[in-house]
Amino acid sequence: MSYCVNCGVELDKSLKKCPLCSTVVINPNNIDDDNIITTYPVETISKVVRQIKKLVGAFITVIFSVILILCPLCNYIISDGITWSRYVIISVVFLWFCVVPPIIMEKKIFIKSVFIDFLSACVYLSFMNYFTTPDINWFMNISFPILLYLLGEFILLYFLAVKKIKLLYIISTGIVFAGIFCVMAEYFIKRFRFGMIDFVWSVPVLVSCVGLAVLLVIIARLSKLSKIKKFMHI
Repeated sequence: MSYCVNCGVELDKSLKKCPLCSTVVINPNNIDDDNIITTYPVETISKVVRQIKKLVGAFITVIFSVILILCPLCNYIISDGITWSRYVIISVVFLWFCVVPPIIMEKKIFIKSVFIDFLSACVYLSFMNYFTTPDINWFMNISFPILLYLLGEFILLYFLAVKKIKLLYIISTGIVFAGIFCVMAEYFIKRFRFGMIDFVWSVPVLVSCVGLAVLLVIIARLSKLSKIKKFMHI
């Protein structure tokens, strides 16, 4: 066992500094410091975090399971059938896929969560379409194209972030995507609802988004200059 040369406190072999006075530990008998196993390895922390995430996911799953059991039971006792509880069941299942998988996943959480949310949203909206207005297929005509576009948008922004593209470029790209989203929403809604294509409010929004994105790109290009960078606080 080693002792601190400054304060005399007893030291563990894995310590590099004294925990009391922060004096560097020098022990000539321990030459190969790399082979020393620390008292609290880093792997222990990651294991604890994984266990906590699993416990949180299990706790949420239990709560949602209770809701899935009680709601249909209450609905059947009161109404002698399953009426309003089916909407609760679909909503709870959708929320579970949105909340629990990102908590318990360990690698590539964002990209996996995006795909899971896309699929669960498609299933949720298709069931809602079937239960509410089975004669009007608004899911395939409006919701599905918009969800597919949002999926592609999030994937592209994710890869731009992975490639470590400048933040202002990513923000400007997202703003342009937001303008295109408005145009798509107006197009699909009016084509489905009125059978016509008439862009009234979405085109001005798209033009404004493109203008703002161009301004951010110019600022990003000028931010290389020290004076501009200091003035804009970038």
